[in-house]
Amino acid sequence: MNRRFENTTLWQRTLAIQLDPDPEGPNRSRLRAAYETFRERSGMLAAEIAIDLPDFTVHDVTHLDALWEMAQLIAGPKFPLTPAEAFVLGGAFLIHDLGMGLAAYPAGIAQIENEAIWIDTVSALLKEQSGKVPTQIEIARAPDAIRKHATRSVLRELHAKHAERLALISWSNASNDSREYYLIDDPVLRKTYGPIIGKIAHSHWWAAEKLIEYLPSTIGAPGGFSNDWTVDPIKLACILRTADASHLDERRAPGFLSALRGPVGASADHWVFQEMLYQPRLESDRLVYTSKDSFPVDKASAWWTAFDALNVVDKELRHVDALLADTNRPRLTARGVSYVEDPIRLAKLIGTADWLPVDAKLKVGDVAKLVRTLGGEQLYGKNCFVPLRELIQNASDAVRARRIMEEKPINWGQVTVRIGQDNTGQWVEVEDCGIGMSESVLIGPFLDFGTSFWGTSLMHRELPGLESKGYVSSGQFGIGFYSVFMWGDRVQVITRRAERARDETLILEFQNGLASRPILRKASSSECLHEGGTRVRVWVTDPMFLHQLLAESDTGRPWTLEERCAWLCPTLDVNLFVEAKKTTLVVGASDWISIKGSKLLQRLWGPASRKRDGEVAKLLRTAERNLRTITNSSGHIIGRACITPSPPIFRNYEHVEMSLPGTVTIGGFRSSGLFGICGCLVGTPHTAARNIGVPIAEPAALQQWATEQAAIARKDDLSSEQQAEIASLIRVLNGATKELHIAKSANGWKSAADIASESIDDEVFVVHDASVYLARREHGDFALNKNVFAVEMGMPGILEHQGGDVWIDWPETESREEEWSSDWIFDSRTLQGALIEAIANAWNVPLATVLKNAKQSTDRKEIKREIGCTSSGPVIVSVTVLNRPKHH
Repeated sequence: MNRRFENTTLWQRTLAIQLDPDPEGPNRSRLRAAYETFRERSGMLAAEIAIDLPDFTVHDVTHLDALWEMAQLIAGPKFPLTPAEAFVLGGAFLIHDLGMGLAAYPAGIAQIENEAIWIDTVSALLKEQSGKVPTQIEIARAPDAIRKHATRSVLRELHAKHAERLALISWSNASNDSREYYLIDDPVLRKTYGPIIGKIAHSHWWAAEKLIEYLPSTIGAPGGFSNDWTVDPIKLACILRTADASHLDERRAPGFLSALRGPVGASADHWVFQEMLYQPRLESDRLVYTSKDSFPVDKASAWWTAFDALNVVDKELRHVDALLADTNRPRLTARGVSYVEDPIRLAKLIGTADWLPVDAKLKVGDVAKLVRTLGGEQLYGKNCFVPLRELIQNASDAVRARRIMEEKPINWGQVTVRIGQDNTGQWVEVEDCGIGMSESVLIGPFLDFGTSFWGTSLMHRELPGLESKGYVSSGQFGIGFYSVFMWGDRVQVITRRAERARDETLILEFQNGLASRPILRKASSSECLHEGGTRVRVWVTDPMFLHQLLAESDTGRPWTLEERCAWLCPTLDVNLFVEAKKTTLVVGASDWISIKGSKLLQRLWGPASRKRDGEVAKLLRTAERNLRTITNSSGHIIGRACITPSPPIFRNYEHVEMSLPGTVTIGGFRSSGLFGICGCLVGTPHTAARNIGVPIAEPAALQQWATEQAAIARKDDLSSEQQAEIASLIRVLNGATKELHIAKSANGWKSAADIASESIDDEVFVVHDASVYLARREHGDFALNKNVFAVEMGMPGILEHQGGDVWIDWPETESREEEWSSDWIFDSRTLQGALIEAIANAWNVPLATVLKNAKQSTDRKEIKREIGCTSSGPVIVSVTVLNRPKHH
């Protein structure tokens, strides 16, 4: 095997056999022998990387050996190194990338799958695939494709961190013997130098400025070695990171190997450009890269990948040179890369064929036509509340993230809304004290329409452990920010990561909406945020937007900003303040669970809730008393509501129905309305516009809550019609109607319990109450026959939303056994179904038998019977006939 590293001056002056007399010869031989074993075993591990990451360029022992040559080229042949430093540097060369293969983990895949970041990644991939937060069972049973994807991502993410342990851990062959194998076989040298080798190997993944912060300055010589054999970890870390970054040539991407592996996408670009490059050479203090041939147009992306990679090398060399000079350490000979400042100049060394590499890279990101089309009214409609909702939502997500990362109380953090005016016009501003955004996030997912930061590998890298701690964002689609352009074209975003200094505050500005590119800059001293977080200000183009935001309610007076924000975010779990003449807390973190019922209903209905007289006011006061919580199987409260009838003045068939205020909330924000349910139910979005929310309450919890509502409502002063309306809703929710009236008979209104306990005729006619109403309007009043029950046969729709083009079956109809007909699947959730069940109980006959013998009208045949009589004759309408079996 080629051992060119032994020809380098760095090796020859330090670990190679020296001319006699060499008083340190035994120690030098000990280090050399240990390195030989170290290299042999590391080479075996490196060869395994291609099994797990076949698309990556060569990471085998040839790459490890080549780093000696790159180090000599960059540092210079006379760069001062002690033999101990050469051993440590060589060890760092050997292990810095070994973590990219599963073989580097003694416990194999099980060790990877126990890492929090692997669970984070699997969770994010499953959530991306299914659209919902996966359970622990779903994560444990994730499909192989997702598990492999997660493993590849995590190997890449953890390889540098894992390198810190590789010089110390062991592998064993249980099927052969119990011997433990270490990369450093010599136990004394392993204990002496293993930890620092690992730290230096890990450091190649850090920012250069972190080297001084996390690495010791100088390490002394161990006993028995020359006192001069010290180790400077910072100096060695600088050599490692620059040698590794600059090793970009054909040795990393042999053409035949590329043909065998067939890399695609971004990986293919790396293989193509590295295969085209010669080894770099040093001219003055610059590395010079040249290509074998020019890159044709169809390899342009590979050329640009080379351009970006060489800029990374140049940046590393410059940062390292500054660090070494500033700390009074020996400087490297190479301090940059030639011609990378301008792609046109670089093309003279790394040629292009029939095309010109013009750097048209955008300052921040391209705002595509898709964003202009779908980021505003096309998606959300003309809803002036959407931009405010999206801004508060993004702010709340950031606060929750910081709350979890810093282990703060569940009620920590705040979002503040302001409205103001300056010499350029009126503006709306939303500020939070959340996690803030780094430059990577600000110019990445924040501006990438349709890409959310939450749940991505970037989030796992910037906020490690956040997802595995149960973080769930309200924003899911990565499009909400662009709704602000519904308000105006001028937008300013000021942000600062919570853990960073004030002078690292960043500002992103849109001066002309989506028609021009945004500008990213550092904040001036007067613009810096005092605390971490984000502030977004939108200058409103049309004052009518603010007028609509605070438009008059049916009380005759406009809304205040405080009322509108509370109405918009009724179940927010972050403190929401409005700053006007004074600062007011309008929503406390998750206070919807504990505040007085009157306060919650006031929040949901706004100024209209202040009406304290009339039938509506009476029902509101009843609703305040009847609010009850709904919990899920985990014990979390996911609703606080009651079932209410509509006011009597709206109940006649000629009038449009109206219900008291109820809403489904998504991430704390209102979405769908609720008919017949007053209060709040937590839900999930049905569409990207988030205007339709589907409650997440489990069927059993809904059933229990609905049954409790039946008992509560029976104690209220409600008319029979109101009881039946409530019972109809309870039936939809699969609850028991208990003592509530459900049907009208010759003797008046009856509950299911009343009917089940009475002596019922052997033949019963069930008639739609609407048919009775129409018959009385046509023929005059009449009494129902003894064997007739009038009942509401429909099933009220509870979820309300704008537009009638979407139907959501909620609660979802449960599948029934084959013996139930499709008609009963519907009737089982209606008052007609409750009536039939009560009649079956009265007869003491199985429900299935009653249904089997029932006669119902169809499109082909209508069954009509007499249900009563007037002075002009019998009243005959369409009915359902129920007959008691003769043998019962």
